Amino acid sequence: MSRRTALGAMVIAGAGWGAVFAAPELAPLAPALLLAMGRFVAFGAVSLPQVRAVLRADVPWGRVVAHALTGSLLYYALVALAVRLAGPTLAVATIGLVPVVMALVSARRRGRAGLLALAPALALVAVGQVLVHTSPTPGPGGWSAVIGTALALAAVVSWSWYGLDSHRLLAARPDLGPVLAGAEGLAAGVLALPLAIWLLAVDGVPAEPVRALLVVLFLGLVSSWLAVRLWHAAAARLSPVLVSQLMALETAWGFVFAALLAGAVPGPLALAGEAALVAGVALAVVTDAHRERREHAHTGPGSSVSTARATRSAASRTRDERGSSAEVCATASSSAHTSNPA
Repeated sequence: MSRRTALGAMVIAGAGWGAVFAAPELAPLAPALLLAMGRFVAFGAVSLPQVRAVLRADVPWGRVVAHALTGSLLYYALVALAVRLAGPTLAVATIGLVPVVMALVSARRRGRAGLLALAPALALVAVGQVLVHTSPTPGPGGWSAVIGTALALAAVVSWSWYGLDSHRLLAARPDLGPVLAGAEGLAAGVLALPLAIWLLAVDGVPAEPVRALLVVLFLGLVSSWLAVRLWHAAAARLSPVLVSQLMALETAWGFVFAALLAGAVPGPLALAGEAALVAGVALAVVTDAHRERREHAHTGPGSSVSTARATRSAASRTRDERGSSAEVCATASSSAHTSNPA
């Protein structure tokens, strides 16, 4: 995948995630939590065709289950509680800091110069998030707002860890690229199914069930399965700092979809925030491109950063294959019984 294709993949993934903010309005009579759990059950269902490939791969199930929790179930549960306790303006503006947190954590390895180069883009994204979610409607206030903000910060930590750890996992195990999204979908589906059944048993089937089912299927297929696959494909090609900045497109797309559903022109503050978000992401792309060109010039005309990454990945796979061969020989000689880690 080329760099341009990877950027396009992240734009589409952002649109898929942004649709989550608007989808509940398409099924207003269904509980939001039921739609969320149904989404992850649908994510697992559309991942079933990959089950054989997933089980054949050496999937680190502990990390995959942790990804399903922190990037899906736990994250959206925290978001729902934060919005209820602190109000949507404060909660969503706090959660919108996910790209900033991820970028700061990722940029640490580049030292002070890397952080300074990224600062203008980070500032634009942060200001854009605040302006987009600025609303004259006050939140609940008091301890409710304090607790809700704390839960929103926990949601920031939850998704940031998921985003960074999935990037690290793909960098260390590029062979998982074709099956990781399927594995995460299966894990999320297994975890969400009991909750979805419980919600149906307690609250009953929602009104307009066909409409709710269509929304759930759309979220599971587009906002989960497709978006996660595109995220993994782009993460394998782009730097973690740039990927984290591109996460801001989720808010930008959500803003566009919400405005389309409302059929109203947003206010000047929201439009200014949207412009700041897009400008921050564009500046991050330009800054990262300059960095890659400098690294390419430093490594010489016959090499590139991507080539170096490919060489390291090939060497890692070779070591894994040698290790696997040695284990097979040892197993054959001793006739020991081993089990498939999947």
